[in-house]
Amino acid sequence: MKKNLLSIIILALLVVNIGMTSFMLLSVMTTNSQTAKLISDIAAALELEANGGNTGGFSGSASGNVEVANIATFGFTGDNQLTINLKPGADGKTHYMLVEVVFSMNTASADYTAASEKIDGMKDLVKGKVTSVLSNYTLEELQADDTPAKEAILEGVQELFNSNFIYEVTFSSVLYQ
Repeated sequence: MKKNLLSIIILALLVVNIGMTSFMLLSVMTTNSQTAKLISDIAAALELEANGGNTGGFSGSASGNVEVANIATFGFTGDNQLTINLKPGADGKTHYMLVEVVFSMNTASADYTAASEKIDGMKDLVKGKVTSVLSNYTLEELQADDTPAKEAILEGVQELFNSNFIYEVTFSSVLYQ
């Protein structure tokens, strides 16, 4: 009789132990899943800030948001407009493009400080990149959609500076002839 009573007590304690263990498991798992979700959200936010989307860094339109206080620009405007000889189109005629190109830079980027000192000295190289990219397009292609040209210029300039602190290219004034 004592053996049976002892077996029943052990069985009851075992059932209570299993119940408590499952309760703890469920409570820990829900907390763990919430923590994992929070960590993945933080990691996703950091990844967006670090890579910025399509072209890396703070580039393109999917660059992530750069605060207005962290934006600086340089480019070829006013008297420094670029006149570019475009690739002959379907009509076989030579066309020209008079364009003001503006580059937007993220001053909060770690590379901005070092590169901003070099920008004036590298303007001719940047001008060469812009000219070489735009001269590969026809008038019709640029009039239809200039986004691929802007992206190609952006990639070329980012390679030139070996950084992505320049995150956007804008044509502020365009005249085709």
